[in-house]
This record gives sequence, structure tokens and C-alpha cells, in this order.
Amino acid sequence: MKTVFFSLFLFISSSALFAQGSGFEMLSISPTPYSLSKAEATTSISEGAASIFSNPALLSLNDYSSIDLGYSFWIANVNNIFGGVNFKNGQRAVAFSFYTSGADDYEARNNPGPPNGEFSIQYISISAAYAYDFKYFALGGAIQYLNEENFTYQANGYAFNFGMASELFNDKIRFGASVTNLGEMEKLNINSTPLPANFKVGTSADVLNFTPPKNDDLPVLVTAYADYVYPLVETDDKDYADYTVPGSYFNLGLSFNVADVLEISGGYKTQNNVRPVSFGAAFTTDEITFNYALVPFNTGYGTVHSIGIQYKF
Repeated sequence: MKTVFFSLFLFISSSALFAQGSGFEMLSISPTPYSLSKAEATTSISEGAASIFSNPALLSLNDYSSIDLGYSFWIANVNNIFGGVNFKNGQRAVAFSFYTSGADDYEARNNPGPPNGEFSIQYISISAAYAYDFKYFALGGAIQYLNEENFTYQANGYAFNFGMASELFNDKIRFGASVTNLGEMEKLNINSTPLPANFKVGTSADVLNFTPPKNDDLPVLVTAYADYVYPLVETDDKDYADYTVPGSYFNLGLSFNVADVLEISGGYKTQNNVRPVSFGAAFTTDEITFNYALVPFNTGYGTVHSIGIQYKF
């Protein structure tokens, strides 16, 4: 059971407090452990249906169609659930997904003493996307239907994501740029919840490929990832933690892939003193990839564990 403490509950009604809104937190968080393990530096690298949220142009650069599922045990007992499918057909790709985030069993209080009852906080995104690979570059776009529930209030909204991507030198170097979460929400009682719109530019490169001595069957590929993120809208309380990123920042990642079977990765976020680092691992077979990410939060918030699976067809 969780308790919500309102610092001004003796002077302000609960309805006014909930109307403030703190941003559509879910849209600031990658839905899959693959991206979380790399500090979400995936504006230039394909990751299946989850590319809807990072850069929809990447959907057409996947080598196969896929079904993706992700589950993250976030802080504050928040659960993030993702499911999506990307249908790749030649140079075209069509993708659909759902992404939910929330928690329940919060106690509502207007005054000191017994609670008035319980309430939940829930965010939902249902999206569709289309991308086309023009050989030298790819373009893509996505539309999201958004719904939020906070206490007894509900609101609907929409958002658009747009992106472009390119692969060079036999796909060893990749570039991407995207604008995400352009849209608006209905009023939640009094005010509309702001959406975390961002402009992102990213690159990733296979920087080293080597074979350990006496292990010819275990080639190791080292890949680096870097994203520059410029927030278009300032929103507080990102990631369900009380902090604000001061302006633009970088997401950086590094992965070690062994024989296309095992991958170990890590990431770092600049200008972020709450969750600056992340780690992860992936195990791949011909048809299925299992992903795991660990994201430690500072200042006592806890640790995030995220698991995911991708089925290729």
C-alpha cells in the first residue's frame, strides 16, 4: 500500500493538486530493455516495433518482421507494459503498438486522518506507423492515441512522431533524426497535461570487430551509440522522480556482441543525476531474442528491472 502526501493539503483541495499534471511520463521512457540498456541512444539503430517511439523511419530498415514484448518494473511500483508488431514488406514497413504505464492502490487524503479511498494513475498509448526505405535514406511517421487517468479524472489526446534514417558503408555507420510527441491532451479537470516533445539526432557505428586468440568461432563486435536530445517542451517530474533535465543532453551507449548470440551493453545520460547509467544483456537465437536491462536510480528511488522478448518472422 502506498501513501500520497500532499504538502499543502490543509490549504488546497485534492482536485486542484491533481489538475497540475507533471507530463506524460511514459513517453520519456523507452518501452524495451534493448534501448534502456543503451541509455536510450537508439535514434539511429533499429529495434523492432519500439522504433515507433524513438525514430519511426527505422521500422523500414529492419531485416525482418517482428513481434516485440516488454515489461519494466519501474520505480514507485509503476509497471510499464509494451507490445508491438512491425510488418516488413520490401522497402515498406507498417507497425502497430500499445504501451501502458501506471500504478494503483494510492491513498487519497484531503485532511489528516484516515484516507478517503484509493485511486490509480494510468497512461496509455495506442499507435500506428508507416516507414519507407528510399535506398539512401528512410522516412517514417507515427500517430498515437493517448489516454490518461489520474484520480477520478480522465483525458484523451494525440501525438505524432516523425523521423529519418540512413545507413552507410555496408550498414556499419548509421544516422537518424526524429521529432517525437508533437501533440496535445484534453484538460485533466483544469489543465492539460504537457507532452514531452523532443528533437533528437543520433549516430551509431561498429567501431571494432575482432576475434580473440584461439577462439575463431567467437568474433566480438563493438558498437558505439550517441544521441543528442533537445527538449521542445519543458516538463517536470520525469520518470516518476522529482527532477528536471536542464536543457539539451546526450545519451551514450556501448555494446559488445559475441558471435551474434550474446550482447552486453551499457549507457550513460549526461545532465541526469537520477538515472545516469544503465546496463543490459541480450541472448539471440535464429528466431527469438531475450533482452534484460538494469537501471539504478540515485537518491534512494530504487532500481528498475526490464525484460523483453522479440520474435522474428
